[in-house]
Amino acid sequence: MVKTFIITGASRGLGAAIAKQCLQKSDHCILLSRTAHPEMVEIADQFGTKLTFISVDLNEIEQLTSLVNKILEEVDEKSEIYFVNNAGVIEPIKPVGNLGQESLETSLRVNFMAPVVLADAFVKRTKHWDRKKVMVNISSGAAKNPYHGWAAYCSTKAGLEMFTRVAGLEQDKVPFPMTLISFSPGVMDTGMQETIRSANEQDFSDREKFHGYKEKGTLRSPEFVAEKLLELLEVDELENGKFYDIKSLL
Repeated sequence: MVKTFIITGASRGLGAAIAKQCLQKSDHCILLSRTAHPEMVEIADQFGTKLTFISVDLNEIEQLTSLVNKILEEVDEKSEIYFVNNAGVIEPIKPVGNLGQESLETSLRVNFMAPVVLADAFVKRTKHWDRKKVMVNISSGAAKNPYHGWAAYCSTKAGLEMFTRVAGLEQDKVPFPMTLISFSPGVMDTGMQETIRSANEQDFSDREKFHGYKEKGTLRSPEFVAEKLLELLEVDELENGKFYDIKSLL
């Protein structure tokens, strides 16, 4: 079966790691990010995989419905579809009272509104497609646990988690359902972790704990996490709306 992967935030971190592995294992990768990753074309050429890059800023919510139309124009009519909503921002790392409206709005748009709008448009456009359709919303333990200074991140991830559960519940009742799941990758050695470690301790009281993860070498590589996610997506019967934690897959 032909497989198409659509990945947001594909230029760095987990998104780039997923993209690189998909380019080696799938038929077509559609990568969405503000900037292109230079290695992707080389990998696509090496493995004979079709590569489509679409430059997009997910902070610009108003363009996302038309973006879905553009994406689906690129998808083969018989292809299985795997859509990974990976893009996200950790900022603002500030306690409530110091969040600031502008940075808070960016967090809400990128972490919550963008994947929700994309999912809504994607479900609508593909509701008559009788083929495997999977959407993965990259989640976090922060969706379930509060962290000092992470009000924006925890809240947006919690909102996306509940959205995924509701959408999964609904899709189980339609003729040609899409499977929507959450996937928590745990702590990874990415640029987001660097941002967390550089936060002011007054803004983020757990900063030293995250420094400890790095110093002790307990951060997982994005490549390892990507591999586990792609293994999960090979499972025939994913539970619609479920929160999958990488710790349960180790």
